[in-house]
Amino acid sequence: MSRATHAAAFAAGCAVAAAVSVAAKPRRAEAVRYQSLDTFAQTLSYVNQQYVTPVPERQLLYAAARGMVQSLDAYSAFFSPTEYRRLREDTDGEFGGVGVALGPGGPDDAMPHALPWPIVDEVVPGSPAAVAGIAVDDRVVTVDGTATIGDDAKDERYWDEKLRGSPGSRVTVQVTRPGWPTPRSFELVRAQVKVPSVSAEPMAPGIGYLAIRRFQEATGADAADALRGLIAAKAGEVILLDLRTDSGGLIDQAMAVADEFLDDGLIVTIRGRTAAVEVHKAHRGGLAVGAKVIALVNAETASAAEILAGALQDHRRATVLGMKTYGKGVIQTYFDLDDGSGLKLTTHRYLTPAGNEVEGRGITPDIEVPEFEAETVVAGADPGDDEADPAVQPSGNRAILEARLADDYQLRIAYQTAQRWLGSK
Repeated sequence: MSRATHAAAFAAGCAVAAAVSVAAKPRRAEAVRYQSLDTFAQTLSYVNQQYVTPVPERQLLYAAARGMVQSLDAYSAFFSPTEYRRLREDTDGEFGGVGVALGPGGPDDAMPHALPWPIVDEVVPGSPAAVAGIAVDDRVVTVDGTATIGDDAKDERYWDEKLRGSPGSRVTVQVTRPGWPTPRSFELVRAQVKVPSVSAEPMAPGIGYLAIRRFQEATGADAADALRGLIAAKAGEVILLDLRTDSGGLIDQAMAVADEFLDDGLIVTIRGRTAAVEVHKAHRGGLAVGAKVIALVNAETASAAEILAGALQDHRRATVLGMKTYGKGVIQTYFDLDDGSGLKLTTHRYLTPAGNEVEGRGITPDIEVPEFEAETVVAGADPGDDEADPAVQPSGNRAILEARLADDYQLRIAYQTAQRWLGSK
């Protein structure tokens, strides 16, 4: 007799328990449930015993769990232990590693003949990789002597995971970039890396910039610290709150940030499977309740970031500027499973303070501004006519600001709006 699988044994155990503990016939719903378990157990048994090549049973069970959860909606997901640990690290905002994030590689204008080495998408400031001189757009050629191309099963996510590890451990990477005749080797010592979710800076007298890239465990506290810094720098009259490309994260952290801008009133209403309704309200004493706010959003602003933008818009505490947001109005809850794997399951929907649903609809900005400025072409004009006189070019911090505004049309419009509010020229 062939070995029974765990699932088959479980199903058989359920059937035996029902037979010996209940004298009457089982209810129809229970009978159908056990029949469904039998179907799954039979399928698993056939695959386990008859498939052309052996497949580890855990791999089959994980695939079944993954397929079941993915069939529910676009957001729920099952994660293996490695994947789930990575997810929780990203949520915490801290991990052991060298401080880079990798993306898929390929040729571009800077390296037209590059092989598909993983490309460095991000370098955390102050991390071992940053200190060593590794930069965004570098290509990772080898990790601990193993080539990063040649095995289709090992993509950039595999190598990203290889660069993580216990603080104090070492890893050697070979990196290339445009202009280097040969790759260069870096021996890096992994450290506990904190990925900042908040950045802030004074832009001009009275105007401060606050960007949130994702809502992590420390985002609320970090945003409060950033607001204190802007206020101390006399740049807190108008806050440009940048939520573009913020895909969401922890809902409680989005509510904590909203609390800094709202003195009272509803932040969000949350509804679950039952009739129970959660309402979350602002508390008095927020750091930025007296500031004017421009919230920048785009099509990649989602979930927790939409909760924040929607709350500020409904209370008329912010002018929302940019493009319509993604439209993710559901909330996922994490469930830790016994073997280290995990589940991210949609458990709630939310409404903005005005009762608006965001799922599938998004938040419509008060001022719609495209990502790029429309180009105006004047017939017969000399291409050099628009070039500024080098003798009157701005310098120093002003030059940096103007270059940044020239490259970021939405930010430029937000900045100009803030200037008008302050009566500046």
